[in-house]
Amino acid sequence: MHLAATLVAVLFFAVVLLGTVSAVLPAFGYLPVLGMTTLSFAPWLQLWETPGLAEMLWWSFFSGVGATLVSMLLALAFVSAAWGSRFWHQAERWLSPIMATPHLALSVGLIFMIMPSGILARGLSPFMDWQGPPDWHTVQDPWALSLTALLILKETPFLILMLMVSIRQLPVREILRTGLGLGYQSWTVWVKLIWPQLYSRTRLSMLTVLVFSLSVVDIAIVLGPATPPTFAVQVLNWFQNPDLEFQALASAGSVLLLLLVLAAIALIIVLEKLASSLLRGWLTSGYRGAGGCFWSALSIISWKTLLVVFTGSSIMLLIWSFVWRWRFPAFFPQSWSLKGWERAWPRLLEPLEMALLIGVVSAFLALIFSVLILEAGRKSQTESPFLRKMHRLIGRAMYLPLLLPQLTFLFGIQVWLIRSNAEGHWLSVALMHLLFVLPYCYLSLSGPWRHYDDRHTAQALMLSGSSVRAFFQVKCLILLKPLLASFALGFAVSIAQYLPTLFAGAGRITTVTTETVALASGGNRKIMAVYALVQMLLPMLMYGLMVLLSAWRIKSWRPIRRWV
Repeated sequence: MHLAATLVAVLFFAVVLLGTVSAVLPAFGYLPVLGMTTLSFAPWLQLWETPGLAEMLWWSFFSGVGATLVSMLLALAFVSAAWGSRFWHQAERWLSPIMATPHLALSVGLIFMIMPSGILARGLSPFMDWQGPPDWHTVQDPWALSLTALLILKETPFLILMLMVSIRQLPVREILRTGLGLGYQSWTVWVKLIWPQLYSRTRLSMLTVLVFSLSVVDIAIVLGPATPPTFAVQVLNWFQNPDLEFQALASAGSVLLLLLVLAAIALIIVLEKLASSLLRGWLTSGYRGAGGCFWSALSIISWKTLLVVFTGSSIMLLIWSFVWRWRFPAFFPQSWSLKGWERAWPRLLEPLEMALLIGVVSAFLALIFSVLILEAGRKSQTESPFLRKMHRLIGRAMYLPLLLPQLTFLFGIQVWLIRSNAEGHWLSVALMHLLFVLPYCYLSLSGPWRHYDDRHTAQALMLSGSSVRAFFQVKCLILLKPLLASFALGFAVSIAQYLPTLFAGAGRITTVTTETVALASGGNRKIMAVYALVQMLLPMLMYGLMVLLSAWRIKSWRPIRRWV
């Protein structure tokens, strides 16, 4: 088992590393497939001469770093305000559907809310006396504000979830009791004593959000600035240029995107050091705090606003998919129709089937590999120190694809797929998705697997005499809910993948996500709403199915409630 787990991890690490190296060499003019056999700085010189390069880099940096810092602050504030209250349980119910919703579907719903003829403008029109859509730049604005808002809307729940997992490892109740006994306000106790510990435990999760926000492409195409676009979108445009000479320029751009990510991570480290030195005196000053009620109320209001925007975006997708006529400034549609679904469904069927196939296969493989690695890591705790260190290294390596811009290594992997004649097959796309599905499945299972009581397995082994039966009939049943939740999460991650499908599919494999991005640049809102709504429903339906499977089983063609 140790050998199999190590082999999976090494292959996983090697593919990402090989893809990165294969993208770096063309950045310096070395791409033998296209006849470039000598190293040169010509692609970099061409890159520096790109019009609007500084602006593209700045807005990518601004939206990525700004969204990450605001999301982390909002997540910390909400956890502090909601801990032990009804909002904590409300968050546990709402986080699953929000996490399951792909960024792209949510961005399309947000467009229908904030665009000049959106529901927000329609609601304001009676008070502003608007007879036509106002002239405001709320979608694809040149300041990347709508893109930043969408990133905050989607990444804050993810960081809240990570904080809720980490907070279970801290004696929060005892810390608060001690602080209150010394006269400190509860909010001050959170900021001074609990926030630093929570931040250190979720720092890696925050960095994955930072990398994603800096290098995201699909929602940047839909919501980001268009002239010029964010830098990641421009790099993708170079990759898709039919002129093969642009491939070296695109490779140089992908390496520069990696350097931008490293610069942003360095900035976060500098801010951490600066905050540590500047706030050290305040942390030890004995200041008891004031205005805690205000900050708690503000945090809860921010959470409610997030829920309202999420719900509103979902409702707008549903409405626009059935709208036939909806003239401005009417608040409600004038007529409804199924023509949008009738027109979209014949073309939607094939991408839907492909998305389901790829999502199920990649999530299933990720679940198997995650269980294999976690089981080997658990057994290594009772063996040699070398095996323990190796499996800790494997656990950290799972973050690698999440800490690198996708464009940096996907192009390199695509080159190898072309060489091996494996490009354009659904299995290649599923394996490419696996690079991003596996880390999430592994991370979601690591907690339940670590807290499993091995005495259950020992007892089952004594009764059955078979380690295989003890594993499948006892351990897997006890951990059935985390296993099914991990599968649903992996499926949702696969459904949301755009760049891996684009690079491995070679235009021959299309999914709901790739079709939605293609439609987002068009003007047919009804068809776009249908595709985005289907993309949103797929992960939610999978989550619902996994909840049913975890609660019920079929015996003699009758549903029976599970007790394990």
